[in-house]
Amino acid sequence: MYPRKPATWCWGYTGWTAPDEWHQRLVAEYTGQHDGKSETLPAGSDPERVATAILTLNEEESLKILKDLVKNCHNDYTIDHVLIERCKELLEGSAACELGHDDWAYVICKTAGTVHNWSPYAEVRAVTLPYDDPEEPCESIRAYVVGFFWVCVASAVNTFFSPRQPGISIPGQVIQLLIVPMGRFLALALPDWGFRVRGTRYTLNPGPWSSKEQLLATIISQANTIGNFTGLLVMRLPIFFNQRWAGFGFAIVLALANQIFGLGAAGMLRRLSVYPQEAVWPAVLPTLALNRALINGENKGEIIHGWRISRYRSFVIASAVFLVYYWVPNKFFQALRLFNWMTWISPQNKNLAILTGSYGGMGFNPFSSWDPNASGSAAMNAPFFAQLQQYCMRVIAGLVILIMYYTNMSWAAYMPINSNSAFDKHMGSYNISRVLTPENRVDLDAYKEYGPPYYAVANLFVTGANFVYYTFSIVYVFVKYWAPLKKAFVGMVVNTIKRRSIYTGFKDGQTRMMKPYKEVPEWWYTIVFVFGFIVSVVGVAAWPTQTPWWSILVVVGVGSLLTIPWIIIESIAATGISLNIIWQVLPGIIWPGQPLPQLIILMLGGAFEQMAGSFAGDLKYAHYAKLPPRAVFRGHIASCVVNCFIYCGMLEVMVAYFNQDNTLCQWNNKQYMVCNYANSVFSSVISFGAFGTNNMFELYPVLPWCFLIGAILGLLWVVVEKAAPRIRQYIQSRMDAKQAVSFDRYVWKPTAAIMATLNPAVALSGALQWAGNTNLSYATLGIFIAWFFQYYLKRRYTAWWGKYAYMIFAGLSVGVAISGLIVTLVFSFGVGKNSNFNWWGNDVALSGVDYQLYNNNASLLAVPEGGFGLPPSKYPLRW
Repeated sequence: MYPRKPATWCWGYTGWTAPDEWHQRLVAEYTGQHDGKSETLPAGSDPERVATAILTLNEEESLKILKDLVKNCHNDYTIDHVLIERCKELLEGSAACELGHDDWAYVICKTAGTVHNWSPYAEVRAVTLPYDDPEEPCESIRAYVVGFFWVCVASAVNTFFSPRQPGISIPGQVIQLLIVPMGRFLALALPDWGFRVRGTRYTLNPGPWSSKEQLLATIISQANTIGNFTGLLVMRLPIFFNQRWAGFGFAIVLALANQIFGLGAAGMLRRLSVYPQEAVWPAVLPTLALNRALINGENKGEIIHGWRISRYRSFVIASAVFLVYYWVPNKFFQALRLFNWMTWISPQNKNLAILTGSYGGMGFNPFSSWDPNASGSAAMNAPFFAQLQQYCMRVIAGLVILIMYYTNMSWAAYMPINSNSAFDKHMGSYNISRVLTPENRVDLDAYKEYGPPYYAVANLFVTGANFVYYTFSIVYVFVKYWAPLKKAFVGMVVNTIKRRSIYTGFKDGQTRMMKPYKEVPEWWYTIVFVFGFIVSVVGVAAWPTQTPWWSILVVVGVGSLLTIPWIIIESIAATGISLNIIWQVLPGIIWPGQPLPQLIILMLGGAFEQMAGSFAGDLKYAHYAKLPPRAVFRGHIASCVVNCFIYCGMLEVMVAYFNQDNTLCQWNNKQYMVCNYANSVFSSVISFGAFGTNNMFELYPVLPWCFLIGAILGLLWVVVEKAAPRIRQYIQSRMDAKQAVSFDRYVWKPTAAIMATLNPAVALSGALQWAGNTNLSYATLGIFIAWFFQYYLKRRYTAWWGKYAYMIFAGLSVGVAISGLIVTLVFSFGVGKNSNFNWWGNDVALSGVDYQLYNNNASLLAVPEGGFGLPPSKYPLRW
């Protein structure tokens, strides 16, 4: 049994020790039978150590902790309001809770200890421990060997085959699964040979493969999935920009800048994105849950609502079920995947297809999919409040798009409703090559004959909504979260000057447990950030990129301004801010008619927030799992460098091997290397870089006003939030006493309860989930699944939810990934190549107007004989 010691690291330590019967009672609650309201412990937990870690606060300290929690929860959108109401009852005393004094004292000390020494969030408690073992192996030689093996293999395979249609890739979930047997094999096979450096022994085999080694190897291996290098291929090939100077040296410089910039930014923003306990990062929790289940054993004799099955076995069963089920909606009965059953009633009915279609329509269909991989696989990655708000806003946005479409706003009814393609005036795909010179500049005479590109209404709506979202989130987040922002940046400066710990000011249990580990100083990440800046400047200045060095200042300024709200929103609700559109629009304004600078800035700017967000998530992984920060820093830096060199090397191999007949990235390439994403990037760069943002704004004049609309809405929302108490007083002052009571009971309090859970920045992101044939069909099943798991089970069957929910969704991800890889290998390379299952269940969904909309072959109104749009005399000419 783990020896009980007073936890001297806890807040306000007074030497108080919990009574033995309390300790035994808490251990009993965490073992054996579980009812609907109890919780279960994560895999590998020692109930004795858990109880010792929790029961550290006396009554006085516990009351203060609970008061502070209730007082400070108004800006916390993730906190369980059932917990808050329970805390309010406990603060009223034992009589209000209908408990005896001894029972009340036990409950408040247990609740306060759980909140303060562990976490106030049930989802975090389900995957973390309230104690740590600093001696557990982590940064071992074998962890680096396994991690870098998968960086090399996955980077090479994913890079080499990503341009192929269909592509081949090694999913991250499969890598995480395969790391386990590799680590355990090395633990059995390697000898215990080692050496000492400054009193620390480094050995080939520090003992059994640990959960910390597993997660460090996983973090290192995931470097292969982080990157935005497709632009290098676009620059290089003759079919695109044909910049022969963009060789291995330039590729390495730009790739390093692409990665290192974001790593430095993530480290500098740790006080915002990692250490605050409100920054839950729900998207990282499933990986942590799977990591613990793969490595650690279970508590013996645990029964949850009659279930005895272990986490690992539930994961294996879920993986097997979804591995098999994947074939049903994706191969054998494809109509189930996007279940557009309402269009089967009348396949040629345009209105029905537009409203309910799952392919090219809007997807207003209550039963729109039977494939949880298409809709619902991420239900455990975000809180239910966030998913519900996004779904509601998505529905509202869909209704607005329908109104715009049926009123033929901006010639919308002459095009498909939900496409992200660019169209000419005859609804054909816009052929940008018809208006370009060999130097990729606009030929004015050809342009005046052909006309400008036009965009589907959903695409226009999403573009404008993104502009609104950018400025709204900046204003709202910077005003709403000014106190933590100020604390973070002032703390960064003050702590650096005074050489204080970076953990200063953070008192939650997870952060306090990190204090034994040496932190990464601010100047380490500052050097990395400066290095990224210098390399970026060298990259654009030392080669003929047509991009001035000061453009990197624009990337840093705009990127920082948007990355801060992005990280805050992502850490709360697992939904960030996509910056691709701003990095398409902004260069089009600064360098109109110059697509090459557009491509350079798109790569660097888009990578800035993508890298910062990805690495911030990794730092939160490490924070929850108690990995030494310096180990994670070294692993990040080394894996990024290795990933960059492998990518650039594979790029050279790809160009040499697949481009012998100069068909790489073309539809007639013999190896099917058609480069769909590279072609999409090139089309986007040409549309905004050659046609120009200024011309787009003249063609659609409402778009630039969306920036101002967003800023005004953000400011108004904050002002109304601040003025709400005064508004309430003013309204009640105009009523008599009876009316005031009724208003308060039936209007104000219900409205306030709803508004307390509404985060407008999170909700508004739901309006962006349109265009590109993305519709409600990809969300409706998901919101049902999210309600069932994240609301119903979490509240009614907490212990079952804590033990099995993450395992089920981890099994879904792994089963789908393995099955998808098998399908690709069998039907694209193996015996099933070119074979199809032609029957009614696979053909019915594709037989009507819905699928024609998806392929850009249908519209609400017939195109006039002379085409639609502006007359030639009014074509935008702002270059």
